[in-house]
Amino acid sequence: MRIVKITLFLFAIFLTQTAFVTVKKPVNPDYLVVKFHADWCGNCLAMGSSFEDLQEIFKNNNIEFVKFDLTDKGTTAKAEIKANQIGISNILNDNRRTGFILIIDNSSKEILYKLTKRDSIDVMEDKIREFYEG
Repeated sequence: MRIVKITLFLFAIFLTQTAFVTVKKPVNPDYLVVKFHADWCGNCLAMGSSFEDLQEIFKNNNIEFVKFDLTDKGTTAKAEIKANQIGISNILNDNRRTGFILIIDNSSKEILYKLTKRDSIDVMEDKIREFYEG
């Protein structure tokens, strides 16, 4: 019985460690791609997996992808903390709506472009490349 408990304990540790694998983020990214999201937002639903697809496409670039979840008070508080950490609290405060993605120059904190549900994934990718690759 003791061997079973030890085995289960070690298995639980293994599962815990694999469940919390973090994605490596750039230390000082050139650009921020920020999604303003809420679970109840129709525009967010219409965008589908575009944000996640962009993360995959640009995973080897010096771009940080951030999702501000404004679904409720708890997720909004977390978004506010993250915005403060990366120095764009003013952008979050000025954009309390949802259903869009902003491309932001990380050094100047300037909003370069706003992507919406009207933009296809190809257009979104092209816009990010336009700024990233010059």
